[in-house]
Amino acid sequence: MRVRLPIPGAIAGGFPWQSYLLTPVELAADVTADMTVTPGTALGGGVTVDGQPLEGIILSLVHADAPLFGVSISTSAAAGGWDEVIGRPQTIVQNGLRVTPAILCDFLGTRLLTAVSYEPFVFPYEKSAISCDAVASAAREFSHDRTRLVVTPGVGDVGAGQLAFSPELGNGWGVQFPVTPGEQPRIGDITVSQLFVGGLIIGIRPNRILSANELNGYIQCGNCRAFGPDGRLHFTSSPQFGKKVTWQYSDASSSEGVGLKVVQKSYDGVPPADYVLFRFTITNGGAAPVTIYPGFFADWDIDDDFQGDIGATEGRLMYMKNFGDFESNVAAGSLIISDAPVAGTAFFTDFGQTKDEIVAALAGDFTNPSADEPGDHRYVQSIGPITLARGAATQFWLAIVAGESLDQLRSNAAAAAADVAARRAQPDAADAVSSAGRVWSGGNSNARSVSSPACKKGCATVTQ
Repeated sequence: MRVRLPIPGAIAGGFPWQSYLLTPVELAADVTADMTVTPGTALGGGVTVDGQPLEGIILSLVHADAPLFGVSISTSAAAGGWDEVIGRPQTIVQNGLRVTPAILCDFLGTRLLTAVSYEPFVFPYEKSAISCDAVASAAREFSHDRTRLVVTPGVGDVGAGQLAFSPELGNGWGVQFPVTPGEQPRIGDITVSQLFVGGLIIGIRPNRILSANELNGYIQCGNCRAFGPDGRLHFTSSPQFGKKVTWQYSDASSSEGVGLKVVQKSYDGVPPADYVLFRFTITNGGAAPVTIYPGFFADWDIDDDFQGDIGATEGRLMYMKNFGDFESNVAAGSLIISDAPVAGTAFFTDFGQTKDEIVAALAGDFTNPSADEPGDHRYVQSIGPITLARGAATQFWLAIVAGESLDQLRSNAAAAAADVAARRAQPDAADAVSSAGRVWSGGNSNARSVSSPACKKGCATVTQ
């Protein structure tokens, strides 16, 4: 049984807004039960980054034995602590109630100092505070931030927004746009990023998928993430050339692996255009020839409404934007550049495609080059077929581009294509980034549960 007090009275008296009867009531027949509401206790803790409060992070407490019933909703306050949703500058919770917390503490650009427990507890006797304490992540150091488009390159993962790296590196910035050069991108959950999930994907007939992202939830593949755990990183930077980030990885850790080795290099774009370049070199280290369809998987969620996007294909450029004429006309997408022909350009809206269907899309057996109705769409973009003999390699470029209008997006894509053409004409220039670099190894885990599309509505209760 639950009682909700009038909000002014709850605030004035220091009472919990919602209180529950702590002893079970048998309902075999009509029952009368008395309930006494007593003052509660203020919830301690809060959210900090580098010791400074971070506001706006949502915390929900639900009844542990009746999880459909809420106890409190709070947001982290600018001055520290938890503001309660009813307008109280602290959150008051009923004493003796068993609650379960729901909060996501893996913020972009940060490294969490102590893992948050999502196990039920009796408040305040077993626990009286919930804290998310983070520091700046090492991943910031190798993020591309020379233009207004900020991108963290992961192990085949574009953006590397949540749990894409080992704990040592923390979280990347995702893909954020527009960011004023010289200013820090936004710290927050993955919804701050324009790209929810995106990265390298390779299809091999009839139904083999090698992906840099965990696509379970999108595709019926169990765990089709093949690239990551053996990733090795090196990056350099200079005022003249910007940053060059190199990842080396393979499919060796995957049961689906065929012996592919990847060297991924990414480069800052050249202002004032807004783009970041990726170059993938894929080598067949297996014992037999293999025919592949390499490309890019992207689930763009432009601005705040992931259900309001539309998408289109223009040659080798695929992009998404919000439907209609809204205050923000941001568009973002990818331009694939290679001597090999374009194979796949397919948007998807429904979830649960089979591996056969995705490989068929990557191979160009069917095409769906636009998503005209607003929704939560994603796409695959690929080239091929490319047959690699044992020891042979192939290469393709991917430009991540964004603009505050479609015209600006197209202009930035043209600038990216010109940059790639210049680098291909002078291969050494592409790597002409000098100064001392840093090296990390270890890569990321195969258990990136928060990349599930279901997490767009909140995955705070997922054990991490």
